[in-house]
Amino acid sequence: MRFGFVVFGALMRIAVIIPFRGDPRLLEWTLAGYQRQVLSPGDTLEVRVGVDGDDVPAIDIHGAVCRVLPRIGAGAVRNALVKETGDETELLVFGNSDARPEPDMVRRHAEAIAATPVGSMVLGAAPWETPPQPTVWDLLLAQTPMVFFYNQLEAGAWYDFRQAWTLNLSVRRADFLACGGFHEELRPVYYEDLALAYRLLGKEKKGILYEPRARVLHRHPMTLEQYLDREELLGIMAPVLARQCAGAFGVLHGTRDVEALTLAFRDWTKIDGAMHRWIFQRLREWSTVPAQTLDILPPDQRRQILMSIYQMHVPLKRLAFRLGFLKGMKLAEDAHWQERKTEGLWRAVVERNP
Repeated sequence: MRFGFVVFGALMRIAVIIPFRGDPRLLEWTLAGYQRQVLSPGDTLEVRVGVDGDDVPAIDIHGAVCRVLPRIGAGAVRNALVKETGDETELLVFGNSDARPEPDMVRRHAEAIAATPVGSMVLGAAPWETPPQPTVWDLLLAQTPMVFFYNQLEAGAWYDFRQAWTLNLSVRRADFLACGGFHEELRPVYYEDLALAYRLLGKEKKGILYEPRARVLHRHPMTLEQYLDREELLGIMAPVLARQCAGAFGVLHGTRDVEALTLAFRDWTKIDGAMHRWIFQRLREWSTVPAQTLDILPPDQRRQILMSIYQMHVPLKRLAFRLGFLKGMKLAEDAHWQERKTEGLWRAVVERNP
């Protein structure tokens, strides 16, 4: 149960926190969106960018405060940026370098958080940007739970820590500091947002309010192969999560027994290779079919087909994750964090001759 509210002053000081490693042009596109923000009268906004490593070219930061850090991982970058905000800062908005806000996004976060109890978070919407020639694969990414679960969320509803996604998430600075911030050993990336929310909310408390009017546009084109690599990296990072935040790991996987999962995953990855190859081929075909092919169908039937394809792909998704998990067991200690990279382990299964 949540107790108490914080009554903000007439003026709210807000800080946007963005870790960066990647394409400078993408970051510039995103920061241009923050430069267009229209706030409530008297509110102030600062945008802080942390470059995770010094091997990047010059960036037009559009008025943001930019700090170049040694390679330390996304969670540690966010912690460092929060420490640079002053005690007068009341609200933190976490964003990604590929998520450009609508002009009222920050204001919507401020209004929503002001109406929530202490110890709450606000999740904003992050629809995928539609490519010039979208395929059915693009629809799957945008309209099913392949990556995020936005299609299952209801405006104004409350959710638990599993819906804490830092491409568009806000929290009171005082709450962030009180719970200890991000686990810095969850690096280079993944799960640091869920672990933060677990620290703040626990496993049962539904303390994340979904406010879809706080909206960003997510520019993140992703091929089938890149999607499977992402699942592999999530698997690699899962044993790290088990070490750093066993409670969150236990909720996500139904057990805290990492060794038992490892034994099960070893068995499961040895079976059904033919099925995985078939699923991969079908998904690769859908990635070439124009999205407009489904436009002739009624909306309900269209959604049904997309969810059917989604359900079909789950065994392949799990294969990539489980192979990554088995690799990640060898890299769970923080001394190995820079070795946590994808190798396309799933390829050995889907490209094997029958």
